[in-house]
Amino acid sequence: MSSASNLHVAVIGSGGAAMAAALKAAERGASITLIERGTIGGTCINTGCVPSKIMIRAAHIAHLRKESPFDNGVSANPSVVRRAKLLEQQQERVEQLRDAKYESILRNHEAISVLNGEARFLDAQSLAVRLNDGGEQTVHFNRAFIGTGARPAEPSISGLADTPYLTSTSALTLDTVPDRLIIIGAGFVALELAQAFARLGSQVTVLARRHLLSSEDPAIGDAIESAFRREGIDVLKQTQASHVDHTDNEFILDTNAGALRADQLLVATGRTPNTEHRGFEPGRHRRGNLLWCDSGG
Repeated sequence: MSSASNLHVAVIGSGGAAMAAALKAAERGASITLIERGTIGGTCINTGCVPSKIMIRAAHIAHLRKESPFDNGVSANPSVVRRAKLLEQQQERVEQLRDAKYESILRNHEAISVLNGEARFLDAQSLAVRLNDGGEQTVHFNRAFIGTGARPAEPSISGLADTPYLTSTSALTLDTVPDRLIIIGAGFVALELAQAFARLGSQVTVLARRHLLSSEDPAIGDAIESAFRREGIDVLKQTQASHVDHTDNEFILDTNAGALRADQLLVATGRTPNTEHRGFEPGRHRRGNLLWCDSGG
């Protein structure tokens, strides 16, 4: 789009990709309606990169106070972890960054108006937006950018959907550290949360369908497994859960390695695009006046 003068662009979503698209189109002369059904800012700043890295950093500090290469000369002093306080600090920082990088920019941008609600395509040039405050508004556009991001996927495991299991989103808002935590998944998100919770005080068990980081060079997964074992994290490779129960505040998993029990179960097996019930197909491609980008959390 070399010039967007006099165009009206509808941007669905408010994460990194959607925000960049809105600002670039406005820079070239378009007027923008940005539509967000949830919290402005998308996954990364609200429920992904930012809060997870804050939690990981806190866990790293707790780990260094407990054990470091200099323990012969600097006495170790294991930390008392007050997770509720850490969570409060984490969320304060998230709110500060969300306002600085998203909300304040949108508030002060004359070319961009924001609708809080859920968008649904009526045809190739109009949307119906069901407003969060009630009612519905029709938005007509010349171009539309779909940057609705993704959410944690739910694997097809018998009984899982009937339990209060954690995802990579909800795990970051726990105000306590579980004594025993089982993690289903062995990708990057699963492993960074495994180490963080272990360093904060959980006994963590990771279930890997094959091995750790199976999409990467095997040497990387082997190195991480060795590091995990040194830190007391149990790694069960070639292990899958066939059924999950939740009874008396305890998760019970039937696996090919036997029955496993934990206080919390975290499922981190990938993500799925937020494209349901919107009248368009998932993926990333052009079709007429629409541009999809479902990876833009």
